[in-house]
Amino acid sequence: MLYSERLRRVSSLLLLAFALLFVRLWWLNCWRGDDFVALAQNQRLLTLAEREFQRGDFLDRNGRSFTNRAERCLLVFPSLTRQDEQHNTAYYQTFLTELLDSLHLSSSPEAYNLKSRLAANEPFLLARNLSETQEQQVNERASNLCGIFVCVYQPRYAADSPAAHILGYVGPSSETEQQQLASAGLADPEYIGKCGLEQQYDALLRGRPSAQIAAAVDEQGRMAANGLREIPPGGQDSALNVRLTLDATYQQICEEAMQGKNGAAVLLDVTNGDVLTMVSSPGFDQSVGQPAAAGDVYLNKALSYYPPASVFKLVLALAALDNDISIDGEDFACSGGITLSNGHTVNCWQEKGHGAEDMQAALANSCNPYFITLGQKLGGKLIAEYAWRLGMTEQVLRGLDVKSQNMLDFSSAVPADVANVSIGEKGIRATPLMLARLMATIANGGKLVEPRLVINLETAQGRTVQSIESSEPRQVVKPESAAKLRQMLRTAVTNGTGKPVNSQLIAISGKTGTSQNFGVWFAGFFPSDEPRWAMAVYIADGESGGGDAGRVCREVAEKLALLEGIANQSRV
Repeated sequence: MLYSERLRRVSSLLLLAFALLFVRLWWLNCWRGDDFVALAQNQRLLTLAEREFQRGDFLDRNGRSFTNRAERCLLVFPSLTRQDEQHNTAYYQTFLTELLDSLHLSSSPEAYNLKSRLAANEPFLLARNLSETQEQQVNERASNLCGIFVCVYQPRYAADSPAAHILGYVGPSSETEQQQLASAGLADPEYIGKCGLEQQYDALLRGRPSAQIAAAVDEQGRMAANGLREIPPGGQDSALNVRLTLDATYQQICEEAMQGKNGAAVLLDVTNGDVLTMVSSPGFDQSVGQPAAAGDVYLNKALSYYPPASVFKLVLALAALDNDISIDGEDFACSGGITLSNGHTVNCWQEKGHGAEDMQAALANSCNPYFITLGQKLGGKLIAEYAWRLGMTEQVLRGLDVKSQNMLDFSSAVPADVANVSIGEKGIRATPLMLARLMATIANGGKLVEPRLVINLETAQGRTVQSIESSEPRQVVKPESAAKLRQMLRTAVTNGTGKPVNSQLIAISGKTGTSQNFGVWFAGFFPSDEPRWAMAVYIADGESGGGDAGRVCREVAEKLALLEGIANQSRV
């Protein structure tokens, strides 16, 4: 009896102890579980976001991403390098510098200021876009070192990222920018869009959660045996993607054609004005922390104003054709120059002159005396009216806020002013985008298109949140005037100053322009008989519109013809 009573008491005490232990474990798990899990992970994991910035993507018109493309990247976890008992920080700095040199990546902007980045003790990206061979080299050379890894990572911009001037870049927010964001009631991120589309759509691009690249460590901070692992993203995705009218393949073709040149190129869809490519060259590296480039490398030349030179003669041609104004019946003959009423002589580029000419011959020859004579007959007011009709007094780009100025500034009452504007040298400036729009208008039967860069804003799942629609083209000149000028522009390529542009693969029409002090142009459209694309190319330091700018246009046109399967189908 006594034994049984004692056994019951011991059993009761044991049950009470287990009950109390169960309640304690239940309380810790239910009420403090998340805290302990987070604390344990913080103690055991070193993490780096798999995306460089937690932002939405920029997509081309077919849904291909310009940003956040996964690459093999070289990552460094400095806190792990400090656990290497055989080597110190100075050794790692020397080793990494020599490693980058052996991989031919020593000029990579990520390698900039390596010493301070190691000292910061935060994981960082050291090199991007490694090949399989480079990955093998890193693994072989760093096999016995801590904290150096090659893994899949998503930099904001690829090493050869296209459309840099359109997209812009992301950088640290300044104190002034932080105050502006706070006054607007917006969150104050460490990094924000600094220019271009990144800046304009900054608030909508923010809020994309990122997976984490994690290194598991023991209580002494040493790397665990299982190495790196991925932690899925948490939180709600509130960022939007921006779908552009650009075509990634077209953009690459155009950037290759502009490689090594100083200038810009714009390609438009003739029917609706969608911007298919926009290139400003040279480009710049969009990576955060790269040394600042010199010169005007950050200037988007595709949206900058320059004298359009002889390309502006097309405005006069359309005004004359629309109003049945001609100097052909006056038996015009170019003798190599023309003397204005103030006694000043304007020379033709052809010293001996072109002789008797009609408008088609004058366009093909790019004859200054002819168009100065035509300009005097048209009068400055009519020239100004047609410049306005044809979009030469404003710059428009749907989806991106752009600088727009009326750069038509001359006196209709001064013959010298009218003469200068008639050949596009003084009194008028235009951008490559505006001249591409002019060519699209001619190719489109006299209908003025409104260039568009952004199609819509959409979620990561592809649901459209906001659309930016194309505008309806407006008839601004007579269709028959545009048709006549189209024929003349084909002759300008086959038999005129545009001969270097003539191709055996695709028929190209267009006009050259050579400014006295501000570079050269070629603006045109193709295929000539059924135009699909309008293009303007500007080369700041070129010598010949046909030879320098024109050859860029021909290269792009031929590659597009081959890509789209229309090569040799239309040669007029």
